[in-house]
Amino acid sequence: MDNSFSPTRQDVERYRRLRALTSELNHRMIKTIPRQAYDEVGDAIGILHDGVLVLDSEDMSGVLMDCCIYDWFQGGRNLVQQYAAAHPAKPGTEEDYILSALVQAKYRVLVSQSAVPDAGIHCRDALSGEGLFLMDVAFSHSLGDKSAVLATRTIPLGEYWMSGGAALPVHTPSIIKHALRRPDNEGYESIETPGVPLLIVRACLAAGAADYIRYEGTAGKLTKARREPRWPGSKRRRHLPQ
Repeated sequence: MDNSFSPTRQDVERYRRLRALTSELNHRMIKTIPRQAYDEVGDAIGILHDGVLVLDSEDMSGVLMDCCIYDWFQGGRNLVQQYAAAHPAKPGTEEDYILSALVQAKYRVLVSQSAVPDAGIHCRDALSGEGLFLMDVAFSHSLGDKSAVLATRTIPLGEYWMSGGAALPVHTPSIIKHALRRPDNEGYESIETPGVPLLIVRACLAAGAADYIRYEGTAGKLTKARREPRWPGSKRRRHLPQ
């Protein structure tokens, strides 16, 4: 896939249909997340404090749950792989297609290059150098042709990719290098290595990305989030007077 792809109206209509189905499947998979996963992932991305999940913004739960279903492994498989194996869809259906695509999802750090209004954005993968088209109507509006760096889950849909989970802005690209640096100082970890996306999420959140979360959906925007907790057992982070 490369970023020479030019979306048609039919492509956008298909994307909207597949995104709606993806959202439905995500809701089903979220129900399979065990408490252990919430605690372990919350600790890994730096939002578990004294046994309590602290959500800095309205949609931090989207980041947490995305990480839980993709980046928490049990018996060598994440929750998406487990769900697909336990609930196989009828072959040839769109649900079967999407389940297969979700299993192949990749976490990426994307540099936006140009927008196709009401469709998506042409991007470059900052780590692999790969060019791709990210179908995302909201990003085509909120980013336009502005250059931005985003850390996000991506789902393959043939000639293009669809965003998934919650996108986090990367305000300082150097934080990604620091997140990927191996403890022995001998090179960098691959983003394909299990657990590495959690390092990137943690680094982004530590740099203030929680204030600008773009949650999955066709109507979202990359704007400052309201500070309200949405997850049971979470609490609002209180800022003491200076």
